[in-house]
Amino acid sequence: MLSLHSVLDAEGISPDDVAVLLHTPKEPQLRKFLPWLVRERADLFEWYQSLHNKGVTATLRRRRFVLSFVSFAPSRLVLAGLYRIAAVETRSTQKILQDPEATELTDRFRLDYGALAQAEDWVWFSLERSDSLAAYAGRLTISPKPSRAYGRLAENFDEPIASIWREPVFDAPPPDWRALTISGPELRVLPESWAARLREWRGIYLIVDEHDGARYVGSAYGEANLLGRWQAHVQGSLGLTKRLSERPTERFRFSILERVSPDMTVEDVTALEQTWMQRLHTKEFGLNI
Repeated sequence: MLSLHSVLDAEGISPDDVAVLLHTPKEPQLRKFLPWLVRERADLFEWYQSLHNKGVTATLRRRRFVLSFVSFAPSRLVLAGLYRIAAVETRSTQKILQDPEATELTDRFRLDYGALAQAEDWVWFSLERSDSLAAYAGRLTISPKPSRAYGRLAENFDEPIASIWREPVFDAPPPDWRALTISGPELRVLPESWAARLREWRGIYLIVDEHDGARYVGSAYGEANLLGRWQAHVQGSLGLTKRLSERPTERFRFSILERVSPDMTVEDVTALEQTWMQRLHTKEFGLNI
């Protein structure tokens, strides 16, 4: 049976030189988007995995490489890549929290750095992605038993390979438009395959404020279609229209009510938009004026 040790051995890498990181963050937003960050925002992902608790820090100090996995399905993790530990240094908490990556991770993905502020400084690992195992990134999956320990010594973690996908899961296409829902923070880090599809689609959409369920109906047409309109809604910390501007964009969730033909006139699209406002009563009880 193919296992992690056999994969490492095939690359000439000793498990004794490797630490394994199993990234399954407790923050739902971050857990959902880690696979996309690996592909779309490598800088943000590498920053995220450069800082660890004391136990994992001690494990990484003894190794030359880090084998990183991210959660992408229930009980299933996919390989993000093999990283070389290029440098280890001590950084002050103040300096770390001033990094734009720290702000982005806390604001967009609600990453809790509460423990970080309790110490004056932390050990920082500068990681460089290795070409070794690059062909398996996004394809090789494992199904380890649940554990609170996300840092392991590779020699004690010869996990069976659950599957090797034909195509990287990082490139997964968006779901059918009827099942598609995207939050405000998610719109800022969409994978290109999703952005390209939304750029093609035009139609009537719904925004729901997840805090209280308040609803807004809008329409999208023109050059960037749904992608352009939705991204305009979340370009700031507050919404775009009069009533949405009273609400934080991080609480917004977008979905498509109805797709329309690319050759439908603007007048017909806006007339259709009005019928959805009437059916959903978003003028009387929602966020449309």
